[in-house]
Amino acid sequence: MSRKWIALISVCWLLASVAVAAGVEPFVQAITQALAHNPEIKAAEANWLAAQERLPQSRAVLLPNLALNVTPNQNHSRWRGGSSTESSLATGVTLTQMVYNRSALIAFDQTAPFIGAYGDELESAVQGVFLKVAKAVVGLLQAREIAQLAGNNLQVMQRHLTATQSRHRVGEITRTDVSQAEARLASAQADQSRAANNVAVARAQFFEVVGMPAAETLALPPFRQAIGDKPLESWLSQLEQRADMRAASKRLVVAESAIAQERAGHWPTVALTSSVNHTWQRGDVEELEQFKVGMKMELPIFSGGMTQSKTAEAQAKRDGQLAQLDRLRRQAYREIEQAFLELKSSQALTTSFESTVAASRMARDGVAREYQVGQRTSLDLLDAEHELFSNQTELAKNRYGLVLAQFQMLWSVGRLTLEELVIQ
Repeated sequence: MSRKWIALISVCWLLASVAVAAGVEPFVQAITQALAHNPEIKAAEANWLAAQERLPQSRAVLLPNLALNVTPNQNHSRWRGGSSTESSLATGVTLTQMVYNRSALIAFDQTAPFIGAYGDELESAVQGVFLKVAKAVVGLLQAREIAQLAGNNLQVMQRHLTATQSRHRVGEITRTDVSQAEARLASAQADQSRAANNVAVARAQFFEVVGMPAAETLALPPFRQAIGDKPLESWLSQLEQRADMRAASKRLVVAESAIAQERAGHWPTVALTSSVNHTWQRGDVEELEQFKVGMKMELPIFSGGMTQSKTAEAQAKRDGQLAQLDRLRRQAYREIEQAFLELKSSQALTTSFESTVAASRMARDGVAREYQVGQRTSLDLLDAEHELFSNQTELAKNRYGLVLAQFQMLWSVGRLTLEELVIQ
């Protein structure tokens, strides 16, 4: 497991247990809950734990091997005129110490990149879950704000209908104006109902990703650094920092060393052996002790082409890993560039709609004043109100889209951690 992953989980649990700042704490709790119970994280963690067992397994080959041997034996012979029975018990201890085994030494050296690759995969899974939680939070907050805007618009339409009906009763406006106000109220009610449904769907999606209901005080913490100020080249330079890229690079190292490991089948192996044996034999009550110390060397001469075949297989797997690394690099390049373009687009749209909303509010206020003095019709005012509501809704969508694009940008370069956020 990488240190960054350990730090991420530790910070999550620490902040979830001691944080008291309203609004930020639910976001940290959501991240913690998702990381603790997500099946993808559990699967990646199980693979990482299994990979760690490669270290003691490869090390065991290099350590002394001690074995206890117990051999009971009974021989019964019969011949014409007689028979005999002999019983014996032999015990011994054998100690073997590998002195040189090139294949075993290479296997031991492979353990660090082998385990590290699974640790990087675990970190990649963590960042993937982090992004899913961020999307769920952004989606829910956006749905809530749009629902609030729809509720405000509904109240405005209700007040406008009441005012229109009052003016119609005193003969200032026609029945057509009242009908237009009623139609806009019905439209606002439909918008409010649709927004409420979207909130319910967003809550369900949040529960699916996080595994617990969303708090009413849920909010997004600010980013520690400005995300959209760097050029594309700066982001592309961080491509190799991605966890999946690091995992693929480490697997390539393992694949390269596997070629040398298979070629080691041609190399000799040397081991020291020693044994102590004691035999008890019944009948003549004879005891025998043996002490042996020696060296065993094996030099492969012919194995039916097994070594050459396994070497060729390892080379083919190395070539496949090279292709996999190249595919991941191209994919990462595309994801970073796409995230950057979406970030820039969201920034431009957000800025544009901020100006549009300000202009729509000024226009609505102007139409309202002119309507009061009879220079504008009721329909003009309703159109101005609807345009303001529509632009406010689009601004909310683009503002949250910008936040999501910032999360996506950090994820694309492998930096989506709590360290990038200001947690109070």
